[in-house]
Amino acid sequence: MLPDLRILGAGLLWLGLLFGAAVLGDRRPKIFARHWALIYSMSLAVYCTSWTFYGTVTQASRSGWWLPPTFVGTILIYLFGFGLLMRLVAIARAHNSSSLADLVAIRLGRSPAIAALVTAIAVIGIVPYIALQLKSVAMSYGMLARRQELMAPAWQDSALWVALAMALFAMLFGARRASATAHNRGLVLAMAFESLFKLAAMLALGLLVWFGITVPADAASPVPPPGGSAGFTTLIMLGAFAVFTLPHQFHAGVVECRDPEHVRTARWLFPLYMLLIALPILPLARAGDALLAPLGVPSDLYVLALPLANGHGTLALVAFLGGLSAATSMVVVATLALSLMIGNHWIAPLRVRAGWGRAAVGDLRGEVLLQRRLIILAVVLLAWAYSRVLVASDALAEIQHLHMVRYVHDDTHVVFDHQHGDAELVADVEHEARDVLGLLLIHARHHFVEQQQFWLAGERTRKFHALLQAVG
Repeated sequence: MLPDLRILGAGLLWLGLLFGAAVLGDRRPKIFARHWALIYSMSLAVYCTSWTFYGTVTQASRSGWWLPPTFVGTILIYLFGFGLLMRLVAIARAHNSSSLADLVAIRLGRSPAIAALVTAIAVIGIVPYIALQLKSVAMSYGMLARRQELMAPAWQDSALWVALAMALFAMLFGARRASATAHNRGLVLAMAFESLFKLAAMLALGLLVWFGITVPADAASPVPPPGGSAGFTTLIMLGAFAVFTLPHQFHAGVVECRDPEHVRTARWLFPLYMLLIALPILPLARAGDALLAPLGVPSDLYVLALPLANGHGTLALVAFLGGLSAATSMVVVATLALSLMIGNHWIAPLRVRAGWGRAAVGDLRGEVLLQRRLIILAVVLLAWAYSRVLVASDALAEIQHLHMVRYVHDDTHVVFDHQHGDAELVADVEHEARDVLGLLLIHARHHFVEQQQFWLAGERTRKFHALLQAVG
Protein backbone atom coordinates (compact mmCIF):
# COMPACT_ATOMS: atom_id res chain seq x y z
CA MET A 1 0.00 0.00 0.00
CA LEU A 2 1.29 3.46 -0.92
CA PRO A 3 0.23 6.54 1.07
CA ASP A 4 -2.40 8.72 -0.61
CA LEU A 5 -0.23 11.82 -0.27
CA ARG A 6 2.67 10.11 -2.02
CA ILE A 7 0.47 9.01 -4.91
CA LEU A 8 -1.27 12.36 -5.26
CA GLY A 9 1.97 14.30 -4.86
CA ALA A 10 3.71 12.24 -7.54
CA GLY A 11 0.75 12.65 -9.89
CA LEU A 12 0.59 16.41 -9.42
CA LEU A 13 4.34 16.73 -9.81
CA TRP A 14 4.26 14.81 -13.09
CA LEU A 15 1.37 16.87 -14.45
CA GLY A 16 3.27 20.00 -13.42
CA LEU A 17 6.30 18.81 -15.40
CA LEU A 18 4.07 18.25 -18.43
CA PHE A 19 2.66 21.74 -18.09
CA GLY A 20 6.19 23.11 -17.79
CA ALA A 21 7.16 21.35 -21.01
CA ALA A 22 4.15 22.91 -22.74
CA VAL A 23 5.07 26.39 -21.51
CA LEU A 24 8.68 25.90 -22.61
CA GLY A 25 7.57 24.82 -26.07
CA ASP A 26 5.39 27.91 -26.42
CA ARG A 27 7.90 30.45 -25.13
CA ARG A 28 11.16 29.03 -26.52
CA PRO A 29 10.20 27.38 -29.81
CA LYS A 30 13.60 27.95 -31.46
CA ILE A 31 15.33 25.64 -28.98
CA PHE A 32 13.76 22.56 -30.55
CA ALA A 33 13.33 23.80 -34.15
CA ARG A 34 16.16 21.66 -35.57
CA HIS A 35 14.74 18.49 -34.03
CA TRP A 36 11.04 19.13 -34.57
CA ALA A 37 10.62 16.13 -36.87
CA LEU A 38 11.68 13.87 -34.00
CA ILE A 39 9.42 15.70 -31.52
CA TYR A 40 6.46 15.47 -33.90
CA SER A 41 7.08 11.75 -34.41
CA MET A 42 7.22 11.10 -30.66
CA SER A 43 4.03 13.11 -30.07
CA LEU A 44 2.16 10.62 -32.26
CA ALA A 45 2.42 8.18 -29.35
CA VAL A 46 -0.67 9.87 -27.92
CA TYR A 47 -2.06 6.81 -29.72
CA CYS A 48 -0.75 4.74 -26.79
CA THR A 49 -3.41 5.50 -24.20
CA SER A 50 -3.84 3.95 -20.75
CA TRP A 51 -5.13 0.89 -22.60
CA THR A 52 -1.49 0.23 -23.55
CA PHE A 53 -0.64 -0.25 -19.86
CA TYR A 54 -3.70 -2.22 -18.78
CA GLY A 55 -5.85 -3.50 -21.65
CA THR A 56 -3.07 -4.87 -23.84
CA VAL A 57 -1.89 -7.10 -21.01
CA THR A 58 -5.40 -8.53 -20.69
CA GLN A 59 -5.48 -9.03 -24.45
CA ALA A 60 -2.13 -10.83 -24.40
CA SER A 61 -3.24 -12.96 -21.45
CA ARG A 62 -6.31 -14.11 -23.35
CA SER A 63 -4.86 -14.48 -26.83
CA GLY A 64 -1.12 -15.00 -26.47
CA TRP A 65 -0.39 -12.25 -29.04
CA TRP A 66 2.97 -10.57 -28.31
CA LEU A 67 2.10 -7.51 -30.42
CA PRO A 68 -1.39 -6.00 -30.17
CA PRO A 69 -3.05 -6.31 -33.58
CA THR A 70 -4.18 -2.67 -33.52
CA PHE A 71 -0.49 -1.78 -33.24
CA VAL A 72 0.17 -3.95 -36.29
CA GLY A 73 -2.38 -1.99 -38.32
CA THR A 74 -0.89 1.35 -37.32
CA ILE A 75 2.65 0.17 -38.04
CA LEU A 76 1.64 -1.05 -41.49
CA ILE A 77 0.02 2.28 -42.33
CA TYR A 78 3.15 4.22 -41.43
CA LEU A 79 5.48 1.81 -43.21
CA PHE A 80 3.52 1.34 -46.43
CA GLY A 81 0.84 4.05 -46.46
CA PHE A 82 2.84 7.09 -45.48
CA GLY A 83 2.14 8.60 -48.91
CA LEU A 84 -1.53 8.77 -47.96
CA LEU A 85 -0.62 10.41 -44.65
CA MET A 86 1.53 13.01 -46.42
CA ARG A 87 -1.33 13.76 -48.78
CA LEU A 88 -3.72 14.21 -45.82
CA VAL A 89 -1.31 16.66 -44.22
CA ALA A 90 -0.92 18.57 -47.49
CA ILE A 91 -4.69 18.80 -48.04
CA ALA A 92 -5.30 19.93 -44.45
CA ARG A 93 -2.63 22.64 -44.76
CA ALA A 94 -3.96 23.82 -48.12
CA HIS A 95 -7.50 24.24 -46.75
CA ASN A 96 -6.56 25.33 -43.20
CA SER A 97 -8.45 22.38 -41.77
CA SER A 98 -8.38 22.39 -37.97
CA SER A 99 -10.23 19.11 -37.45
CA LEU A 100 -11.40 15.90 -39.03
CA ALA A 101 -14.85 17.43 -39.53
CA ASP A 102 -13.33 20.33 -41.50
CA LEU A 103 -11.45 18.01 -43.83
CA VAL A 104 -14.41 15.69 -44.48
CA ALA A 105 -16.74 18.63 -45.14
CA ILE A 106 -14.24 20.24 -47.54
CA ARG A 107 -13.86 17.04 -49.52
CA LEU A 108 -17.65 16.60 -49.73
CA GLY A 109 -18.78 19.98 -51.03
CA ARG A 110 -18.17 22.14 -47.93
CA SER A 111 -21.47 21.03 -46.43
CA PRO A 112 -22.15 22.39 -42.92
CA ALA A 113 -24.55 19.49 -42.35
CA ILE A 114 -21.82 16.95 -43.08
CA ALA A 115 -19.42 18.73 -40.72
CA ALA A 116 -22.06 18.76 -37.97
CA LEU A 117 -22.78 15.07 -38.53
CA VAL A 118 -19.10 14.11 -38.37
CA THR A 119 -18.84 16.13 -35.16
CA ALA A 120 -21.79 14.24 -33.68
CA ILE A 121 -20.22 10.90 -34.57
CA ALA A 122 -16.93 12.03 -33.05
CA VAL A 123 -18.59 13.03 -29.78
CA ILE A 124 -20.57 9.79 -29.56
CA GLY A 125 -17.48 7.74 -30.36
CA ILE A 126 -14.87 9.52 -28.24
CA VAL A 127 -16.80 10.13 -25.01
CA PRO A 128 -16.70 6.39 -24.10
CA TYR A 129 -12.98 6.39 -24.93
CA ILE A 130 -12.38 9.29 -22.54
CA ALA A 131 -14.47 7.48 -19.95
CA LEU A 132 -12.13 4.52 -20.38
CA GLN A 133 -9.17 6.73 -19.50
CA LEU A 134 -10.90 8.01 -16.36
CA LYS A 135 -11.79 4.48 -15.27
CA SER A 136 -8.26 3.25 -15.81
CA VAL A 137 -6.71 6.02 -13.70
CA ALA A 138 -9.29 5.56 -10.93
CA MET A 139 -8.74 1.80 -11.09
CA SER A 140 -4.98 2.10 -10.80
CA TYR A 141 -5.22 4.63 -7.98
CA GLY A 142 -7.57 2.30 -6.13
CA MET A 143 -5.04 -0.48 -6.57
CA LEU A 144 -2.12 1.49 -5.15
CA ALA A 145 -4.13 3.00 -2.28
CA ARG A 146 -6.11 -0.24 -1.75
CA ARG A 147 -9.47 1.41 -2.11
CA GLN A 148 -12.13 -1.27 -2.57
CA GLU A 149 -15.35 0.67 -3.12
CA LEU A 150 -17.19 -0.71 -6.12
CA MET A 151 -19.69 2.15 -6.48
CA ALA A 152 -18.75 5.07 -4.23
CA PRO A 153 -20.99 8.15 -4.01
CA ALA A 154 -20.26 10.68 -6.73
CA TRP A 155 -18.35 13.08 -4.49
CA GLN A 156 -16.16 10.19 -3.27
CA ASP A 157 -15.55 8.78 -6.74
CA SER A 158 -11.86 9.21 -7.53
CA ALA A 159 -12.75 9.23 -11.24
CA LEU A 160 -14.62 12.52 -10.72
CA TRP A 161 -11.54 14.22 -9.30
CA VAL A 162 -9.41 12.72 -12.04
CA ALA A 163 -11.89 14.10 -14.58
CA LEU A 164 -11.80 17.58 -13.07
CA ALA A 165 -8.00 17.57 -12.91
CA MET A 166 -7.72 16.49 -16.54
CA ALA A 167 -10.29 19.09 -17.60
CA LEU A 168 -8.30 21.80 -15.84
CA PHE A 169 -5.11 20.55 -17.43
CA ALA A 170 -6.70 20.50 -20.90
CA MET A 171 -8.11 24.00 -20.44
CA LEU A 172 -4.79 25.42 -19.23
CA PHE A 173 -2.46 24.17 -21.92
CA GLY A 174 -4.74 22.57 -24.52
CA ALA A 175 -6.81 25.71 -25.19
CA ARG A 176 -4.22 28.48 -24.98
CA ARG A 177 -4.79 30.06 -28.42
CA ALA A 178 -7.96 31.32 -30.03
CA SER A 179 -6.76 30.50 -33.54
CA ALA A 180 -7.86 27.01 -34.48
CA THR A 181 -5.21 26.59 -37.19
CA ALA A 182 -2.17 27.85 -35.25
CA HIS A 183 0.29 25.10 -34.38
CA ASN A 184 0.44 24.40 -30.65
CA ARG A 185 4.16 23.81 -30.18
CA GLY A 186 3.78 23.51 -26.42
CA LEU A 187 1.17 20.79 -26.74
CA VAL A 188 3.28 18.80 -29.20
CA LEU A 189 6.39 19.08 -27.02
CA ALA A 190 4.46 17.98 -23.92
CA MET A 191 3.04 14.98 -25.77
CA ALA A 192 6.52 13.99 -26.96
CA PHE A 193 7.85 14.35 -23.42
CA GLU A 194 5.13 12.17 -21.92
CA SER A 195 5.62 9.61 -24.71
CA LEU A 196 9.23 9.14 -23.63
CA PHE A 197 8.11 8.66 -20.04
CA LYS A 198 5.49 6.07 -21.05
CA LEU A 199 8.12 4.13 -22.94
CA ALA A 200 10.57 4.28 -20.04
CA ALA A 201 7.90 3.14 -17.56
CA MET A 202 6.87 0.18 -19.71
CA LEU A 203 10.46 -0.90 -20.35
CA ALA A 204 11.19 -0.66 -16.61
CA LEU A 205 8.31 -3.06 -16.02
CA GLY A 206 9.81 -5.30 -18.66
CA LEU A 207 13.17 -5.31 -16.90
CA LEU A 208 11.43 -6.36 -13.70
CA VAL A 209 9.74 -9.30 -15.42
CA TRP A 210 12.82 -10.34 -17.39
CA PHE A 211 15.38 -10.09 -14.60
CA GLY A 212 13.62 -9.52 -11.29
CA ILE A 213 10.86 -12.13 -11.16
CA THR A 214 11.20 -15.88 -11.27
CA VAL A 215 8.28 -17.50 -13.02
CA PRO A 216 7.82 -21.19 -12.14
CA ALA A 217 9.18 -23.43 -14.88
CA ASP A 218 5.97 -25.44 -14.93
CA ALA A 219 3.80 -22.34 -15.41
CA ALA A 220 1.72 -22.85 -18.50
CA SER A 221 1.73 -20.24 -21.22
CA PRO A 222 -1.66 -18.74 -22.02
CA VAL A 223 -3.59 -20.94 -24.39
CA PRO A 224 -5.55 -18.94 -26.95
CA PRO A 225 -9.24 -19.81 -26.93
CA PRO A 226 -10.66 -21.69 -29.91
CA GLY A 227 -10.86 -19.27 -32.80
CA GLY A 228 -8.89 -16.74 -30.77
CA SER A 229 -7.10 -15.45 -33.87
CA ALA A 230 -10.33 -14.98 -35.80
CA GLY A 231 -10.51 -11.27 -34.97
CA PHE A 232 -6.85 -10.55 -35.64
CA THR A 233 -7.41 -9.22 -39.16
CA THR A 234 -10.34 -7.05 -38.06
CA LEU A 235 -8.29 -5.50 -35.27
CA ILE A 236 -5.43 -4.81 -37.68
CA MET A 237 -7.86 -2.91 -39.89
CA LEU A 238 -9.16 -0.98 -36.89
CA GLY A 239 -5.63 0.02 -35.97
CA ALA A 240 -5.03 1.24 -39.52
CA PHE A 241 -8.27 3.25 -39.61
CA ALA A 242 -7.55 4.76 -36.19
CA VAL A 243 -4.56 6.67 -37.58
CA PHE A 244 -6.77 9.11 -39.48
CA THR A 245 -10.28 8.67 -38.07
CA LEU A 246 -9.82 9.15 -34.32
CA PRO A 247 -10.02 12.92 -33.62
CA HIS A 248 -7.06 13.02 -31.23
CA GLN A 249 -4.86 11.03 -33.59
CA PHE A 250 -5.92 13.17 -36.55
CA HIS A 251 -5.12 16.29 -34.55
CA ALA A 252 -1.69 15.03 -33.50
CA GLY A 253 -0.75 13.53 -36.86
CA VAL A 254 -2.32 15.95 -39.34
CA VAL A 255 -3.30 19.26 -37.75
CA GLU A 256 -0.11 19.62 -35.70
CA CYS A 257 2.21 18.55 -38.52
CA ARG A 258 4.18 21.68 -39.47
CA ASP A 259 5.88 20.10 -42.50
CA PRO A 260 4.69 17.09 -44.55
CA GLU A 261 8.32 15.95 -44.69
CA HIS A 262 8.14 15.25 -40.95
CA VAL A 263 5.95 12.26 -41.83
CA ARG A 264 9.04 10.65 -43.36
CA THR A 265 10.73 10.69 -39.95
CA ALA A 266 7.56 9.40 -38.30
CA ARG A 267 7.51 6.57 -40.85
CA TRP A 268 10.32 4.75 -39.02
CA LEU A 269 10.38 6.34 -35.55
CA PHE A 270 6.73 5.85 -34.61
CA PRO A 271 6.62 2.13 -35.60
CA LEU A 272 9.89 1.61 -33.71
CA TYR A 273 8.34 3.24 -30.64
CA MET A 274 5.31 0.96 -30.83
CA LEU A 275 7.46 -2.14 -31.12
CA LEU A 276 9.54 -1.13 -28.11
CA ILE A 277 6.59 -0.28 -25.87
CA ALA A 278 4.94 -3.59 -26.79
CA LEU A 279 7.95 -5.75 -25.88
CA PRO A 280 7.04 -6.24 -22.18
CA ILE A 281 3.34 -6.89 -22.76
CA LEU A 282 3.36 -10.66 -23.24
CA PRO A 283 6.00 -11.30 -20.52
CA LEU A 284 3.87 -9.24 -18.10
CA ALA A 285 0.81 -11.28 -19.05
CA ARG A 286 2.58 -14.61 -18.56
CA ALA A 287 4.15 -13.62 -15.23
CA GLY A 288 0.81 -12.31 -13.99
CA ASP A 289 -1.05 -15.41 -15.10
CA ALA A 290 1.47 -17.61 -13.29
CA LEU A 291 1.82 -15.64 -10.05
CA LEU A 292 -1.27 -13.47 -9.61
CA ALA A 293 -4.15 -15.08 -11.46
CA PRO A 294 -4.43 -17.86 -8.81
CA LEU A 295 -5.02 -15.09 -6.26
CA GLY A 296 -7.83 -13.65 -8.35
CA VAL A 297 -5.98 -10.51 -9.46
CA PRO A 298 -7.55 -9.15 -12.68
CA SER A 299 -5.17 -9.11 -15.63
CA ASP A 300 -5.84 -5.39 -16.13
CA LEU A 301 -3.90 -4.80 -12.91
CA TYR A 302 -0.82 -6.94 -13.55
CA VAL A 303 1.36 -3.91 -14.37
CA LEU A 304 0.74 -2.59 -10.84
CA ALA A 305 0.29 -5.83 -8.91
CA LEU A 306 3.52 -7.48 -10.10
CA PRO A 307 5.87 -4.77 -8.75
CA LEU A 308 3.80 -4.41 -5.57
CA ALA A 309 3.86 -8.16 -4.93
CA ASN A 310 7.64 -8.17 -5.30
CA GLY A 311 8.29 -5.24 -2.99
CA HIS A 312 8.90 -2.61 -5.70
CA GLY A 313 6.49 0.11 -4.62
CA THR A 314 8.42 2.85 -6.43
CA LEU A 315 8.22 0.95 -9.71
CA ALA A 316 4.48 0.47 -9.18
CA LEU A 317 4.19 4.23 -8.71
CA VAL A 318 6.14 4.80 -11.94
CA ALA A 319 3.76 2.42 -13.74
CA PHE A 320 0.82 4.36 -12.31
CA LEU A 321 2.33 7.62 -13.55
CA GLY A 322 2.85 6.06 -16.97
CA GLY A 323 -0.83 5.15 -17.15
CA LEU A 324 -1.81 8.58 -15.83
CA SER A 325 0.40 10.25 -18.42
CA ALA A 326 -1.04 8.12 -21.23
CA ALA A 327 -4.61 8.87 -20.15
CA THR A 328 -3.95 12.59 -19.71
CA SER A 329 -2.39 13.04 -23.15
CA MET A 330 -5.31 11.32 -24.83
CA VAL A 331 -7.91 13.30 -22.87
CA VAL A 332 -6.18 16.63 -23.49
CA VAL A 333 -5.79 16.17 -27.25
CA ALA A 334 -9.21 14.53 -27.72
CA THR A 335 -11.10 17.21 -25.78
CA LEU A 336 -9.20 19.94 -27.61
CA ALA A 337 -10.11 18.38 -30.96
CA LEU A 338 -13.76 18.00 -29.92
CA SER A 339 -13.91 21.59 -28.61
CA LEU A 340 -12.78 22.84 -32.01
CA MET A 341 -15.31 20.69 -33.84
CA ILE A 342 -18.23 21.52 -31.53
CA GLY A 343 -17.42 25.23 -31.50
CA ASN A 344 -17.01 25.51 -35.28
CA HIS A 345 -19.74 23.17 -36.48
CA TRP A 346 -22.41 23.25 -33.77
CA ILE A 347 -22.23 26.45 -31.76
CA ALA A 348 -21.07 28.88 -34.46
CA PRO A 349 -23.83 27.96 -36.96
CA LEU A 350 -26.45 28.17 -34.21
CA ARG A 351 -25.21 31.59 -33.15
CA VAL A 352 -25.30 32.83 -36.74
CA ARG A 353 -28.85 31.61 -37.24
CA ALA A 354 -30.03 33.04 -33.93
CA GLY A 355 -28.28 36.35 -34.51
CA TRP A 356 -26.21 36.10 -31.34
CA GLY A 357 -23.12 38.24 -31.19
CA ARG A 358 -23.90 40.37 -34.27
CA ALA A 359 -23.39 43.51 -32.23
CA ALA A 360 -20.13 42.24 -30.77
CA VAL A 361 -17.08 44.24 -31.81
CA GLY A 362 -13.42 44.23 -30.89
CA ASP A 363 -11.25 41.36 -29.76
CA LEU A 364 -13.28 38.16 -29.39
CA ARG A 365 -10.36 35.88 -28.54
CA GLY A 366 -11.28 35.76 -24.86
CA GLU A 367 -14.83 34.73 -25.67
CA VAL A 368 -13.62 32.03 -28.06
CA LEU A 369 -11.22 30.62 -25.49
CA LEU A 370 -13.89 30.64 -22.77
CA GLN A 371 -16.30 28.80 -25.07
CA ARG A 372 -13.63 26.22 -25.92
CA ARG A 373 -12.77 25.64 -22.27
CA LEU A 374 -16.40 25.23 -21.27
CA ILE A 375 -16.81 22.63 -24.02
CA ILE A 376 -13.77 20.77 -22.71
CA LEU A 377 -15.24 20.73 -19.19
CA ALA A 378 -18.63 19.55 -20.47
CA VAL A 379 -17.10 16.72 -22.53
CA VAL A 380 -14.98 15.46 -19.63
CA LEU A 381 -17.91 15.53 -17.20
CA LEU A 382 -20.06 13.71 -19.74
CA ALA A 383 -17.35 11.06 -20.01
CA TRP A 384 -17.26 10.75 -16.22
CA ALA A 385 -21.03 10.26 -16.13
CA TYR A 386 -20.66 7.58 -18.80
CA SER A 387 -17.98 5.85 -16.72
CA ARG A 388 -20.38 5.76 -13.77
CA VAL A 389 -22.97 4.00 -15.91
CA LEU A 390 -20.42 1.41 -17.01
CA VAL A 391 -18.89 0.86 -13.57
CA ALA A 392 -19.83 -2.81 -13.76
CA SER A 393 -18.61 -3.37 -17.31
CA ASP A 394 -16.08 -5.91 -18.51
CA ALA A 395 -12.33 -5.53 -18.91
CA LEU A 396 -10.56 -2.62 -20.59
CA ALA A 397 -9.64 -4.60 -23.68
CA GLU A 398 -13.29 -5.37 -24.45
CA ILE A 399 -14.44 -1.75 -24.04
CA GLN A 400 -11.56 -0.52 -26.21
CA HIS A 401 -12.42 -2.78 -29.13
CA LEU A 402 -16.18 -2.22 -28.96
CA HIS A 403 -15.52 1.52 -29.01
CA MET A 404 -13.13 1.32 -31.96
CA VAL A 405 -15.41 -0.89 -34.04
CA ARG A 406 -18.40 1.37 -33.44
CA TYR A 407 -16.56 4.63 -34.09
CA VAL A 408 -14.57 3.62 -37.18
CA HIS A 409 -17.59 1.99 -38.82
CA ASP A 410 -19.75 5.07 -38.18
CA ASP A 411 -17.16 7.49 -39.56
CA THR A 412 -16.44 5.61 -42.80
CA HIS A 413 -20.15 4.86 -43.29
CA VAL A 414 -20.98 8.57 -43.52
CA VAL A 415 -18.21 9.28 -46.01
CA PHE A 416 -19.01 6.35 -48.29
CA ASP A 417 -22.74 7.13 -48.42
CA HIS A 418 -22.12 10.69 -49.57
CA GLN A 419 -19.33 9.79 -51.95
CA HIS A 420 -21.81 7.60 -53.81
CA GLY A 421 -24.18 10.52 -54.20
CA ASP A 422 -26.82 9.40 -51.73
CA ALA A 423 -28.13 12.59 -50.11
CA GLU A 424 -29.79 10.69 -47.27
CA LEU A 425 -27.98 8.34 -44.95
CA VAL A 426 -29.15 4.82 -45.60
CA ALA A 427 -30.09 2.83 -42.51
CA ASP A 428 -27.62 0.00 -42.15
CA VAL A 429 -29.65 -2.63 -40.34
CA GLU A 430 -26.73 -4.97 -39.88
CA HIS A 431 -24.60 -2.14 -38.47
CA GLU A 432 -27.31 -1.09 -36.02
CA ALA A 433 -27.80 -4.69 -34.93
CA ARG A 434 -24.10 -5.05 -34.23
CA ASP A 435 -24.14 -1.88 -32.15
CA VAL A 436 -27.05 -3.14 -30.08
CA LEU A 437 -25.40 -6.53 -29.66
CA GLY A 438 -22.20 -4.81 -28.59
CA LEU A 439 -23.98 -2.91 -25.84
CA LEU A 440 -25.89 -6.02 -24.81
CA LEU A 441 -22.60 -7.90 -24.65
CA ILE A 442 -21.29 -5.46 -22.04
CA HIS A 443 -24.39 -5.63 -19.86
CA ALA A 444 -24.94 -9.36 -20.29
CA ARG A 445 -21.57 -9.91 -18.64
CA HIS A 446 -22.68 -8.15 -15.49
CA HIS A 447 -22.69 -11.45 -13.59
CA PHE A 448 -18.93 -11.73 -14.16
CA VAL A 449 -18.26 -8.54 -12.21
CA GLU A 450 -16.99 -10.55 -9.23
CA GLN A 451 -14.23 -11.94 -11.47
CA GLN A 452 -13.57 -9.00 -13.82
CA GLN A 453 -13.99 -6.04 -11.43
CA PHE A 454 -11.42 -3.28 -11.73
CA TRP A 455 -11.27 -2.85 -7.98
CA LEU A 456 -10.18 -5.92 -6.04
CA ALA A 457 -12.94 -7.02 -3.73
CA GLY A 458 -13.81 -9.61 -1.14
CA GLU A 459 -11.74 -12.72 -0.65
CA ARG A 460 -9.46 -12.06 -3.62
CA THR A 461 -8.40 -8.72 -2.19
CA ARG A 462 -7.65 -10.21 1.22
CA LYS A 463 -5.48 -12.90 -0.36
CA PHE A 464 -3.56 -10.38 -2.39
CA HIS A 465 -3.10 -8.01 0.53
CA ALA A 466 -1.76 -10.94 2.58
CA LEU A 467 0.79 -11.55 -0.16
CA LEU A 468 1.86 -7.89 -0.13
CA GLN A 469 2.28 -7.96 3.64
CA ALA A 470 4.34 -11.12 3.38
CA VAL A 471 6.82 -9.48 1.00
CA GLY A 472 6.99 -6.33 3.15
